Amino acid sequence: MNLVHVIPLSRGIFKEELTYFTSHPVTVGSIVTVPVRGKKISALVVSSVDAASAKASLKASPYAIKKIDDFKSKEFFLPQFVDAARKTAEYFVATTGDVIQTFTPKTVLGSSEKLKGIVIQDHSRGESSALLRQEKFVLQLPDEERMSVYKSLIREEFARQASVFFCLPTIQDIETVVGSLERGINQYTFALHSGLSAKETVAVWNKIATVEHPVLIVATPTFFSVPRSDIKTIILDRENSRTYKTFSRPFIDVRTFAEFFAEVTGTRLIFGDILLRPETLWRKDEGEFQEFAPLKFRSTSTAEQQIVDMREYKKDTLHGSWNSTSDELKELVTKTISEHSNLFILVGRRGLSPITVCSDCGTIHMCAQCNSPAVLHKNRERGGNHYLCHKCGSISSADVRCKKCSSWRLAPLGTGIEKVEGEIAAHFPKAKIFRIDSDTTKTQKKARQVRDEWNATPGGILIGTGMALSYLTHTINNSAVVGIDALFTVPDFRINEKIMTLLLGLREKTRKRFLIQTRNANAKIFEHLTRGNLLDFYRDEIEDRKTFGYPPFQHLIKITWSGKKVFAEEETKKLSVLLDGYEKITFPAFIQEMKGLYRMNTLIKMEPNAWVDKKLSQILKSLPPNFAVRVDPEDIL
Repeated sequence: MNLVHVIPLSRGIFKEELTYFTSHPVTVGSIVTVPVRGKKISALVVSSVDAASAKASLKASPYAIKKIDDFKSKEFFLPQFVDAARKTAEYFVATTGDVIQTFTPKTVLGSSEKLKGIVIQDHSRGESSALLRQEKFVLQLPDEERMSVYKSLIREEFARQASVFFCLPTIQDIETVVGSLERGINQYTFALHSGLSAKETVAVWNKIATVEHPVLIVATPTFFSVPRSDIKTIILDRENSRTYKTFSRPFIDVRTFAEFFAEVTGTRLIFGDILLRPETLWRKDEGEFQEFAPLKFRSTSTAEQQIVDMREYKKDTLHGSWNSTSDELKELVTKTISEHSNLFILVGRRGLSPITVCSDCGTIHMCAQCNSPAVLHKNRERGGNHYLCHKCGSISSADVRCKKCSSWRLAPLGTGIEKVEGEIAAHFPKAKIFRIDSDTTKTQKKARQVRDEWNATPGGILIGTGMALSYLTHTINNSAVVGIDALFTVPDFRINEKIMTLLLGLREKTRKRFLIQTRNANAKIFEHLTRGNLLDFYRDEIEDRKTFGYPPFQHLIKITWSGKKVFAEEETKKLSVLLDGYEKITFPAFIQEMKGLYRMNTLIKMEPNAWVDKKLSQILKSLPPNFAVRVDPEDIL
């Protein structure tokens, strides 16, 4: 009889390890099925001891130890992968099982008995990249130049008989680059992402595990668990992408896991992007990263660039609103149609207008459910307009009065994609207009279909929100940015970085004309963008971070409490007592109510090297589930 310790691989189980017994021999690293709370879940075996030698612990156990039901596979995960998961769990106040699940798709866990486990690939000639063990590099170059460097690197690694793991944040990113990377080595290049069926995932996984030749794995982060032992280089591209942060429990950063994984495997790690995060560039300046190639802080463009100051355009007194399309944008549309080229218009927000304000008392019209700004939308089914909350999804009539003064004089402000689409259609009734946003293209298949139709239409105009950018896999003749000013009002210390990354990516895809409409034409960010001056942008950002105590100069931990508003003060006081001795502030969340729950944030600031603090970590782990802990939060809203 054996006593087996396992890591549960299921959400909502906050125990790091569970204990079971079995009369069968068990291999450490294998996947088993165990009973938990009336359900059967997958679990990873981390140790197995003879029950006779563990009598004392059996007697001391406060609960009856259950039997393991099923054995799915033999040794499945690389020990180094599990070790990196443990380190990541400790850093982000999570469980190892949660981290393993984050980097292992459900399809893989559910089909583990059909998948090849660990296969040791040893092609070493003594000249491999082991000379670069545990070295971390950064690469800041335009997309085409970066891909050229990567292609040379991959072929060098193949010559050294080493494999490469190339991580990208989204399926669309993989679609964009894999064709370029696989040229000449397509039989050894494998793409893994959630768009594959279960059958396809199993087939690709097994090929990767069994091919003797070195391989290039181009994958989203969920496939870091691929048990290929000869990977000597990990490339994490689009390093600046927000998608590398998980938006549900466990709240972890893929980039941090990649650092731990590279460390425990002795693997070279490369972070790459057209513009790296300010904290990554700062760490390079501090000697934590090396330059893989000289960083490029000057971004050039073949496009004619134009900033349109919308303050020169007056209010449309006939309709009581501001025009969202300038004469310059209309001229750009005209040229696009006459030249049979194409135009992409990036709009900052969904809907008609992101904010509605009472003209009498200035009160903003808020969602009745979650108290976030209600966005005015067209009602496509019934005609007219309605309000849609982008946070909780509730819909309400547009026929409302001001909640504060009962005035009917509610004025829509700002520019949404529906407003831009309507104005372009009105001015150019014969134009072929396409649209990509989460309201009209709810699936990746639909978004790709719209993009392909636009690409095939001479003189076509595509209007999209930020989500459309990841689908633009080819260069664009002309592009325009409308309604970007609303983003500057978001009280987020990363907002300038996010806007710069967004605009820089679009500018790089544009070949002929690049136009930005703004009422903030004197903002430094537009000067840095049009001049391609990434160095001064970085210097401005890092100086602001230092002045206000943001990363990398202070380490942040955000704790969000959710519950009934009447308990908010009591619960946050209890938390404050627990955190006595740590620098902290407590404040309402930017969106105070969501799905009927009131939210309060507590922000802890620490010296950069003070985390992981063992005492604080234990306090955070002891908090009940209605407290969400985010280490290195994406924002402090």
